[in-house]
Amino acid sequence: MKKQRNWRAIFTWILLGFSVLYVLPSLITMPSWYPFSKTIRGGLDLGGGLELRYTVDWKQTLEDTTRKTAESIQLRIAEQLAKAANENYSDLSKEKADAYKASVKIEVTDIDRATLTLSNEAAWTAYEALNEAAETNLDERFEISNSKEALTISLLLPDREGQDIRQQVVKETRDNLEKRVGGMGLIDPDVRVTGDSDIAVQVPGVGKDQMDVVRSVLGRTAQLTMRFVDDDEPWLSQPEVASKLEAFKAANPNVQGLEVRTRARTGQCSTYGGTVKAKNKGDLARFIRTLEVPANHMIGFEYCEDVDGVESIVVDRYWQAVYLHSKVELTGTHLSRARISFSQEGKPAVSLDMNGEGAQLFGDATEKNVGEMLAIMLDEDIQSAPVIKQKIGGGRAEITMGRGGNRAFREAEALSEVLNQGAYQAPVYKVHDHDVGPSLGKDSVSAGATSLAVGFFIVIAFMVFYYKKAGLIAAAVLGFNVLLVFMLLVSFNTALTLPGIAGIILTLGMAVDGNIIIFERIREELRAGKTPRVAVDAGFGKAFSAIVDGNLTTAIVGLVLMNFTSGPIHNFAVTLLLGLMTSVFTAVFVSRLMFNWWLAAKKPTTLSI
Repeated sequence: MKKQRNWRAIFTWILLGFSVLYVLPSLITMPSWYPFSKTIRGGLDLGGGLELRYTVDWKQTLEDTTRKTAESIQLRIAEQLAKAANENYSDLSKEKADAYKASVKIEVTDIDRATLTLSNEAAWTAYEALNEAAETNLDERFEISNSKEALTISLLLPDREGQDIRQQVVKETRDNLEKRVGGMGLIDPDVRVTGDSDIAVQVPGVGKDQMDVVRSVLGRTAQLTMRFVDDDEPWLSQPEVASKLEAFKAANPNVQGLEVRTRARTGQCSTYGGTVKAKNKGDLARFIRTLEVPANHMIGFEYCEDVDGVESIVVDRYWQAVYLHSKVELTGTHLSRARISFSQEGKPAVSLDMNGEGAQLFGDATEKNVGEMLAIMLDEDIQSAPVIKQKIGGGRAEITMGRGGNRAFREAEALSEVLNQGAYQAPVYKVHDHDVGPSLGKDSVSAGATSLAVGFFIVIAFMVFYYKKAGLIAAAVLGFNVLLVFMLLVSFNTALTLPGIAGIILTLGMAVDGNIIIFERIREELRAGKTPRVAVDAGFGKAFSAIVDGNLTTAIVGLVLMNFTSGPIHNFAVTLLLGLMTSVFTAVFVSRLMFNWWLAAKKPTTLSI
């Protein structure tokens, strides 16, 4: 037992020293060589910042989905008409292809309803042939009703499916906004869905010079595009780029893994003739902005994982820049739907269905660029860059994943989700834009710091007055508890708000409550005539369940607040939960350790408690 107590003591001293060193930069300015640089920063209410609210036009998404499904059926009927005339639709001129499509008139009567009117019996015969082949409807979520007498096809999207699409598009928009905010390296941003279709964004700690940049980045709607890779000219590996890269690294010594590569390794990403890689996308993007990219080209960014081919273990993760033609071949407006399928070799794949215009453009683009890589992009990020092996006509394409097995299936699933995100993309409108000034923050910081200090010392004074020497132990444990909370806030990169300070003050009370439960149990044992050592052991043993139960019920409330609130109230829940964890640890572990030291060193016959 002695060896165990010694190890506990060593662990406690190491944790105390580390916490002090980790929190120190938040209190005083440290030299550049100091190993820890993170500091506690004020949240939106303390340090000021930016508060935005967007609304997602999900009704437009429903209408677009309805229209694209109708256009897909129109295209299939046009293909069948061409087939009946012994013609290959994909080889037709645009004028003749449009003539076949004109046999079907589309009318979107509501956001979830559409009617296709066929011009003649030949078109209806083509539609019936598609029905027999089960190729009529590309989107099984729609219900179809037909009228042969009126030569009409009616589409209806049920309410439950419409709700699923609304939830999906709002969630995807929220994820996009969170990804962009996170990519800017901002402190503790908060992005949350409020109501049915609104998204609140709170970004604390941004100055006036950064706010316009944040507004621009967040306000830009995610866009699906397809561009061809220019791999004929290894522009990114030319000597001029390498020279600028060395200068950039010299000016930015903290950049990790930034280097020019004449041949990218084969992993999750495609292989290019020349590229620039870095561990972080932000570092890579900052360097790319220093280059003068030719006007008819652009740079895309691709996240890569290099895999050991033998054991399928990821050996490296990084971002790489890709040299692209700036011309957009297709956009998300040309995509009807993407879904998971399997290639002829049995490998997981992603099947793409284009609308009428997209089918024509895709066929022309792939015919002229056989052997080239087509980059499928969401904003500036490349999701996939397959090699075009032949002309792809008929508005259908397939992207085969490079590997088989579960990993490839997950990649296909993720890619199809990204592509559908572009296809179902909804307009996003800003409805609220408010920057919180720093004057409120200064007043709040002063009031919050004062309340924290006053509450801390009042609690300590009471504990020392009421529990005497045992109260001194409680005071030391309380200080350790607050230190641990601040250390965790710094390590999690969490901003501190005024309700967050209130959460810390509340945890002080919870921590003291735990010590009071222990002390009262010890007093009961002493009144029963037990020795100090036995009384302390029994007191901690009997108090443990009560402490855990009390903190557990409060933690449940904290979890509810953390998951269903945002901004400062969310920060209150975070500090409360962190404080509860540290309170249980210090009350049960550290407090017991200090009592053991006292008993071992002084060997008292009575306890001052």
